[in-house]
Amino acid sequence: MSKTTLVTYEPPRYAPHLNIPIFVMMNRAGSVGKTTVGNTVCTEAAIRGWRGLIIDADLQTDMSYWYGYDGDDVPEGTPTIHDLMLGQAKLEEVTVPARTRIGSGDSDDAFQVIPGLDLVRGDIKMKQADGELVQDKLGVFWLQNVIKKQVPEGKYDFILIDAPASYARLSESLLVAATDVITMMKPMRKELRGARALARELVSLNADFEDYGANVRPTWYCINDAKSESQGKFFSNMQDEAREVYGDRLLPGVKNAVVVAEAFDAQEPLPIWAPKSESMKTFREITDQLGFPAK
Repeated sequence: MSKTTLVTYEPPRYAPHLNIPIFVMMNRAGSVGKTTVGNTVCTEAAIRGWRGLIIDADLQTDMSYWYGYDGDDVPEGTPTIHDLMLGQAKLEEVTVPARTRIGSGDSDDAFQVIPGLDLVRGDIKMKQADGELVQDKLGVFWLQNVIKKQVPEGKYDFILIDAPASYARLSESLLVAATDVITMMKPMRKELRGARALARELVSLNADFEDYGANVRPTWYCINDAKSESQGKFFSNMQDEAREVYGDRLLPGVKNAVVVAEAFDAQEPLPIWAPKSESMKTFREITDQLGFPAK
């Protein structure tokens, strides 16, 4: 692959310009529910009348798949987040409407648009991103620049970034562009240690890029695969410890439920697939706590 010049750095002005939260879903491990929580909360917020932009920067592209787009097999000539990162496409060219499946097949007729919710289409090529971003010492600011220069004022009420399950150059670039981190974890010692380590890394990141406007905070924490005490004292103790450490920054715990797997398989967000499910009660509480109550 030939070397590509990434977008150059300009001082950020997006925070006062947009005056909206820019969340990034993150953890240092995979399979902790980042995409599930992000997809469900964003869809619920859109149903309530809030307008959002989801940026699928995860290498697995599960967010895009859930909304009816295949990031593993992108049609030739279709611009994606990878093109946006390299400065080869504009934001409007890689943004598509979030969708839910209403029929069989892969044509547009098989899906229905979810009003008020847009998606920056993911791409498996983002697995190359860490290597590509280090080619330019200012490449870490690619998303910060996109948000600053290409997101129109007043168009969205929030932006949510689905990050990869690793902490490297791509993740740094997503964090530099964000205002708030939603740290996902499971009720295990390894996960709690990882959450603390990520918080320390954010302090270091803000210090390294302070002159460039970096000011991201570990605002929220969420336990996925939450357990009841009857399922094991160990898990209950881990959850109690998380409550003691994070207090009101700990979002309601998300329990493992087959309805979530069914919704992903059906390519229907959970608020549409199973709006009356017990899981949705929890996700509605999370949506409220994040600042998007029913209008």
